[in-house]
Amino acid sequence: MNLSTFIVLCILILIVIQCIRIIRKDKKSGKSCGGDCGGCGSQSLCHHSQSIFEEYKKELHR
Repeated sequence: MNLSTFIVLCILILIVIQCIRIIRKDKKSGKSCGGDCGGCGSQSLCHHSQSIFEEYKKELHR
């Protein structure tokens, strides 16, 4: 492994570590619900998207 490959690898590892830290921080602070609307900080968005889906299903069955 040459020096340039090693430097690029280190930079990529740092970027991945930073992304993981941001995701974990957002999840702990309630900014990210992880797909479960019951524990979501922005329940209006989750429930809004569910009501749109329910309206779509109703129109299909007409």
